Amino acid sequence: MPTTASILVDGVAAESIDARDRGVMFGDGLFETLAVVDGVIVNWSDHNERLRAGCATLDIPCPQTGLLADEILSVATNHVRSVVRLTLTRGTGGVGYAPPPDPTPTRIVVRRAWPEHYAAKATHGVKIGIASHPLSTNSRLAGLKHLNRLDQVLASREIDSAHWDEALMRDADGQIIEATRCNVFAVLDDELVTPALDTAGVRGVMRKNVLAVAAALGITTRECSLRLADVEGADELFLCNAIAGIWPVVMLHSDTPRTFPIGSTTHAIRAALIRGGRLR
Repeated sequence: MPTTASILVDGVAAESIDARDRGVMFGDGLFETLAVVDGVIVNWSDHNERLRAGCATLDIPCPQTGLLADEILSVATNHVRSVVRLTLTRGTGGVGYAPPPDPTPTRIVVRRAWPEHYAAKATHGVKIGIASHPLSTNSRLAGLKHLNRLDQVLASREIDSAHWDEALMRDADGQIIEATRCNVFAVLDDELVTPALDTAGVRGVMRKNVLAVAAALGITTRECSLRLADVEGADELFLCNAIAGIWPVVMLHSDTPRTFPIGSTTHAIRAALIRGGRLR
């Protein structure tokens, strides 16, 4: 296997895939975005668990864990820090939308440089807004990191035009679900709350770890419905994902703009994640 290629397709250095691939044609697949630091895939067991759960839901055969890990590490060779995206599609075949009965999945592994500017956001916080574009809801797909990301693409255009760092996204009923590429947590009345993801959103790996370390620290956690007024009234607010880690929110642009402190709960959770090796 090549050790210097930054892109592998089915384990081989490549720059393209079959134009008939169902991931291209229908968004028929899943992906994981991973941090690789000093030759270690950070939180790999959690990423692998989510990928396999997604494969079971979509009925896509999942490659062996060792094969996937080897390919991820291969593209990150000779780099201290890397962001690696693993994409798994159903492959080619089928008639129209109908998938083939025995699919052969396509594995796409792509390395990109570590976003060094994220460190400043983790230290000094981010300014966010509220996306006007709503998230689509589908209880069967909720939680999965599937390839259908048009909602996030359209919301990201709003981020760019408004010069925000991120944007919170709501469903059609006005419930806050997540940000475009992060999960969201708020401290409300000494509780750490995060939106329930029963009908939309991604069950992020860092979200899972935040809930775990908060419980270990004795912080009361709750997954529940959140509306904009709840977020605007929070004592602390932060975003998280596998690459960003923890981003404290210091400014929320909405109908009632407000600033937030980087509070003790946010600091404690970030420190615990670092101590536990879940954040690097």
